[in-house]
Amino acid sequence: MRILKLIVCLVLLLSGISMPAQDSSPVSFTVRQEQISEKEIQVIFEAEIAAGWHVYSTDMPDGGPISASVTVESAKGASADGKLQFAGEEVTAYDSMFGMEVRYFEKKVTFIQKFRIKGRRCAVKGFLEYAACNDMMCIPPATVEFSVKL
Repeated sequence: MRILKLIVCLVLLLSGISMPAQDSSPVSFTVRQEQISEKEIQVIFEAEIAAGWHVYSTDMPDGGPISASVTVESAKGASADGKLQFAGEEVTAYDSMFGMEVRYFEKKVTFIQKFRIKGRRCAVKGFLEYAACNDMMCIPPATVEFSVKL
């Protein structure tokens, strides 16, 4: 009887371990492109951030969290025009996890990267990298891919 109880307990314990993890990312993005003029386009990354979470801003200091940034993997007929911009309510606060003041966004943020078009056609491919944390933990740095063709 004692062995049967032990086996039942082990089965119950191990069955919980084998359950697949749910995709519960605290940040969801929509990506779109917008033509500003004949020679300029912008890629717009709109983020919805779960309650209690925040996404770090651009140009964070060394030793701090990963900055939101755009990496261009390939560009034909276009080039990045300036730094990654943002629209949203930026919060500045001391973060004990990093031991410094950091800047971040809660609820929502829009990141915008402009591109200068050099010819009649262009093709740009790359990704936005960002970091998100709550008061207890951070998710690993994540990426959002984009592709533009004109």
